[in-house]
Amino acid sequence: MVAEILEAYGHIGRSRQYVGMMGAPAPIAPAAIAEYLDRYPSVICREEFDAAIFALDDEFRRRWDEQNQKEGEKVRSKK
Repeated sequence: MVAEILEAYGHIGRSRQYVGMMGAPAPIAPAAIAEYLDRYPSVICREEFDAAIFALDDEFRRRWDEQNQKEGEKVRSKK
């Protein structure tokens, strides 16, 4: 089940939108999950599937934000 969720997240994440001047990753849209499940049905309950994908996505975006802040601090300290 874990492998299925991770594989799905990798696939769904490819359709991610990026926003703003920094190109920040936008949250995965529920429609992207629905499209994935239409194409690749799962025995995992939809609520659990969504919760797992959103949790992985929240963690990805949190880490992206932390990394981006660290890089911004390095640039500001060099000035």
